[in-house]
Amino acid sequence: MWLLNTKSRSLEEFNEDRARKTPYAILSHVWGTEEVLFHELREPQASTRKKAGWVKMTQFCDAAEKCGFLFAWIDTCCIDKRNSAELSEAINSMYGYYRDAAECFIYLQDVSKATNGGNNLPLAAEATSRHQLLRAVRASRWLTRGWTLQELLAPARRRFFDGDWSDIEVGTDLLGALAESTGISRTVLENRDLLSDICIAERMKWASKRQTTRGEDIAYSLMGLFKVHMPVMYGEGAENAFKRLQREIMQLSFDMTIFAWRGDYENSGLLAHSPADFADNPPLGLWMPWMLVPFSTTNVGLSIQLNVMNEEQIPDQKHRQLGEGDNNFKKQPGGTTLLGALQCDVQMPTGEWQVLIIYLEPVGAVSFFVNGRDCKAYRRIRCSEWMTLPHEQVGGWSVENVLVLEDEQYNLARQALRQHISRMEKDVVKKEKKAKVGIDMII
Repeated sequence: MWLLNTKSRSLEEFNEDRARKTPYAILSHVWGTEEVLFHELREPQASTRKKAGWVKMTQFCDAAEKCGFLFAWIDTCCIDKRNSAELSEAINSMYGYYRDAAECFIYLQDVSKATNGGNNLPLAAEATSRHQLLRAVRASRWLTRGWTLQELLAPARRRFFDGDWSDIEVGTDLLGALAESTGISRTVLENRDLLSDICIAERMKWASKRQTTRGEDIAYSLMGLFKVHMPVMYGEGAENAFKRLQREIMQLSFDMTIFAWRGDYENSGLLAHSPADFADNPPLGLWMPWMLVPFSTTNVGLSIQLNVMNEEQIPDQKHRQLGEGDNNFKKQPGGTTLLGALQCDVQMPTGEWQVLIIYLEPVGAVSFFVNGRDCKAYRRIRCSEWMTLPHEQVGGWSVENVLVLEDEQYNLARQALRQHISRMEKDVVKKEKKAKVGIDMII
């Protein structure tokens, strides 16, 4: 780990043990167009010192030194991004860097000093200025970026600064503004140890409206929130990176809210395509652990045991749907749609908790033998909606081991089916020709 000496403005390398014993300040900010990078700080040129990022770096060092810190860390210049191994290690360690920092300095560059009140103002003017300040904080770009989510949640202590590096007083009103803007409860903002008590879907919801410059970072920036580590592979694409993140999370958790998402897809596997798929989720709750069954990814799909029922057997008037668009009950031709009850609850507008149910459709005659069990293959359909039912209505449903195919397995299964049917048809034609030749010879 590289730390920046706040007095000399030079980088010093620390091993893990020394870094753990060294108090340091850490910066949370939005990147600009003229940031100072690792190699530029190692051998600064005159042109480097003219960059806007140099000013930001020196002002951060000044603020950190003023607060008693000899060392500081900034993501712009404390990572050698030219070294792919170092970059991957830093990204996997990023949450830990912010968690272990003595204090996080949150720099809101787009919050103007004019909105930050001072003690020399009359009481009414100061109150108005504080109101304007909080409004500016709510509108800050810092609250829209992917990486700043973990930078808000991980630190033990936070200190806020406006664009002129003036302190922003951290009061209950500021925490309230942050809670309102982020959707994160104030209790979690006040106590980072409560993060693991929040279900997977809700943590995903926090990231659902944030953006990153590089698509894959929408997944990489969430690793720390779920205590997972995985190789960083820029170029794999945002969706692939996010699905890989979900697979890593599944290795550590039985929380089925990871499947509680909605998106505008004709059909899909059980994994979400993006954090945006969790954006409109209502409150969700986990089932008692003694009622749960394991699920896992395999090379033939996601293996899971669900309480299931054919859609045709559910009376229209007894079900409720939550989703976008047409809320009328739609049945698929031939009654092939299966209802699968996830092992989690959803809170209705009335406050009642009901079982969350998704729609599944069989993939032709495809089935696989997994762990000694025959499992039929399915795809999730009508992905923009789900159904809810009271627990007592789901209790009598049959339990079935199913495989829900992701895109790769689904496409491969369809290809294999087409090739098999094509070969069978060719064999039939050949046999018919042989039979015709035999008849002709007899005649």
